[in-house]
Amino acid sequence: MNLKSSFLFSKRILFSKSQGTSVAKKSLAGAVLCIGISLVPLVAIITISNGMINGITARLVSLSSSHLEAVCNSKNARVLEEAALAAKRIPGISAAYPMVSSPAMAMAGKNRCGVTLRALPKNIFEEDSSYKKLFFTEDGNLADFVAGEKGALIGKGISERLGVKAGDTIRVVNVLSNRSNEHEPSDAFSSSNSISIRPSVSSYKIQAVVSCGYQELDSLWLFIDFEDGKKIIGATQTLNAVMIETADAFSAELPSLQKKVQDVLGGAFRVYRWDQLNRAQYENFSSTKILLVFIQLLIVLVACVNISSALIMLVLERRREIAILKSLGASGGGISASFLLVGFSCGVAGLLFGVPLGLFLSVNINGLIRFSETAINFFARGLYFFARGDIMNFKEIHLLDETYYLKEIPVEIPFGELFFIGFLTLGLSLLASLLPAIKAGKQRPLEILRTTG
Repeated sequence: MNLKSSFLFSKRILFSKSQGTSVAKKSLAGAVLCIGISLVPLVAIITISNGMINGITARLVSLSSSHLEAVCNSKNARVLEEAALAAKRIPGISAAYPMVSSPAMAMAGKNRCGVTLRALPKNIFEEDSSYKKLFFTEDGNLADFVAGEKGALIGKGISERLGVKAGDTIRVVNVLSNRSNEHEPSDAFSSSNSISIRPSVSSYKIQAVVSCGYQELDSLWLFIDFEDGKKIIGATQTLNAVMIETADAFSAELPSLQKKVQDVLGGAFRVYRWDQLNRAQYENFSSTKILLVFIQLLIVLVACVNISSALIMLVLERRREIAILKSLGASGGGISASFLLVGFSCGVAGLLFGVPLGLFLSVNINGLIRFSETAINFFARGLYFFARGDIMNFKEIHLLDETYYLKEIPVEIPFGELFFIGFLTLGLSLLASLLPAIKAGKQRPLEILRTTG
């Protein structure tokens, strides 16, 4: 019995009309449905988690820590500016700019909140590709800030907490410290402490409210011009650094570029890669994704086991045909190959059903979430009205908390991972079909014909 004969027999098993209502074929259809349904959430998890992780990582890498961050202890702004110019001349470095960051308190009326004050050159908001791509204006005009008018940009989260908008004025309080001898260690319990601390209050007009789509960052940042920020270099807990970008943050050449930058800038700077600064968060994202994918793979495995039980029933139903074929000279291996092809076909059918449906849901996930939120809030608002008698205090229900997720879920289709899932599903289907196929090949035709009459 050659491969062609095995294929024809498997085709007869799957598509013969005489057995169209058999319990075994219904079980096969159920196995296909189970495989397809189990693949839908798996494909969605891989696609959506990839987009979420890459989206958040892109914002952390490009806007928070940059690809490389050269930290300096000097309180001289000119040192940062000269270091940025030196870094730009290194081959492989696409951009470098000075940055001063300090914790501060922002106040507007009776409202106040903690912020991270970041002083950057204004031109990066129009010239830097990361800021141009990932930042968008919620209110006001970013061009007014870039044009040179003194003011500030605030994140969307800060504007909501302070209750301010573009055109309003806020006050920012820093704590400045001066030490008469900064090489002498300070002693907080010594009466001869040489550190003097004084508050610094500045007023800024809000030129625009900006957002990068990730509330964890939007709720912290308040941007001012680097020239205005020079006065906060002496503030407590100030981070003075040069932010450096390369062609690719995930390049294997990044460690060597880190070493080159360190050699050029010298011992006054400590150069860090983005993955060193955000290691815990990035590993947390990756481990969460791996755990979710592992759980879904177990579900796919259980779904593939259904093929085994369906094929066992199919072998029992086809015993007489198997006996006749073996009496005519069909080999046990050929019979086994036929049932392996049936199990493999079930895996293929499950893939053709589950993967496109999973991709469809993933691509339209933002619209589906908005539709679901609208429907849920419609009914919840009605229940709230009948229970309380008023609608003014109703708070809308959100399926995804923007504090922890991106405002819009970016969808990236990982073709490599999908191909791996496809091959794994087909492999599991063949593995589940192996025992029933071997059992079918070992059937004894004389015993079968004698017992079946």
